[in-house]
This record gives sequence, structure tokens and C-alpha cells, in this order.
Amino acid sequence: MKKITRIFALALAFVMAFALQAPVNAAEKAAVNQEKAQVNTQAAKIIAQITSLSENSVGISINNPDSDYVEVQIRDHKGKVVKTRYAISYSSFNLSKNKLYSFRFRRVYYSYSDRKYIAISNWSNSPSFTTAKYKVRQVGKSRKVKIKTPKVAGIKNYKIYMSTKKNSGWKKIKTLKPGKAITISRFKGKSFKYYKNYYYKIVPNKGQYYRNGFCFYKYSTFR
Repeated sequence: MKKITRIFALALAFVMAFALQAPVNAAEKAAVNQEKAQVNTQAAKIIAQITSLSENSVGISINNPDSDYVEVQIRDHKGKVVKTRYAISYSSFNLSKNKLYSFRFRRVYYSYSDRKYIAISNWSNSPSFTTAKYKVRQVGKSRKVKIKTPKVAGIKNYKIYMSTKKNSGWKKIKTLKPGKAITISRFKGKSFKYYKNYYYKIVPNKGQYYRNGFCFYKYSTFR
């Protein structure tokens, strides 16, 4: 029988950081604090926030005490409206990957006589988000990870952070320009270890940040 060793990496599933309570530094707060949009009504405050995001879609949940209709708009990085929906509690949109968007909403009601929605509040603030697709992979069979960022109009740079904890202990690794890559083989001066979780966070200068993790596993099988 022959012993065969295989290395498996990047085993953790995609996680977007929308409502993290973890400590963040000043550079990251700009991305985190833009998660929610809100507008005041006569009775209460309506709040909307992203609850699902992928490279080609976004889902926005609406905390709507009075169950009012709201008009939700998706705009590109230049402010042009690309999608519009009317909803009460949730709205989703199919989008293009590697784009910078923002969303906003306002309270409306439907006029049956005019056969259209009429606005009855101002627009909310307009949080940014990106459908950036990051490429993260193991380099061959080594204990190295390569992270590549996409070119997205409106984004000037990405800050890369790492930690051995999911919600704290972030250490800045490098600032990358769009389209550039970095190969990482160690953290805090030590090479990556087998069976240990490492977390990374990619923070664009605009929009939501992306958090994920990886672990190198060494399994033995027999033939």
C-alpha cells in the first residue's frame, strides 16, 4: 500500500459582512457604516439594509413598521438609475458582476385614479455596495494563498486584512490596486499551519467589505 498525501484549502463558505459587531479600525468604518438606509415617516422610521449579496444579485430587507410601500432604486457608480422595484418588506435585483452600485428608497402610495405610485417622503441616504468577484485560490500544493482583486469602475483600491479570529484581531497585509494580486504564505511572521483557520477581509474604498476564510488540510489515504 502506498501512502498518498493531498492538500485541500479554501474550505470555508462565502460570508459577507453586513451586520458585524466586531471592532473595526477607522479605515473600515466607512464601509461598515454605510450598510443601512433610512427615512423618517410621520409614524416611524423605515430602515433598509442589504441582507444578501453575490457577484450578480442583491437582496434588500426593509424594516417597515407601518407596512408602507417603498420605491427602491439601484444606481450605478455615476448615480444613474439601473433598477427600480416597489416593495413592502423585501426586494431583490439581478445585477452585473464587478460593478459598484448604491441603493436608496422612499415611501410611496399607489394612486388608483392616476394608476401610478406617488412619493410621500424624501429619498433615504444611499449606501454603496459592490458585486466584485474576488479570486482566492491555493498556489499549487503549497501552503500559500493568492488573492486577486477585480477592476471595478469607481473603486480605487482594496485593503487586505488577515486574522486567526473570525471577528477580531485584524492585521493589515497590503493595499492593492484594482486588478492586482498578492500571494500570502505567512501571518505575523509565521508560515501557515495545517488545520488552523485563517480569515481574510477585503475592504474596497467604497462599498461593503468581503470576509472569508481558509484552512489547509492534510489527509492520508491508502491504496
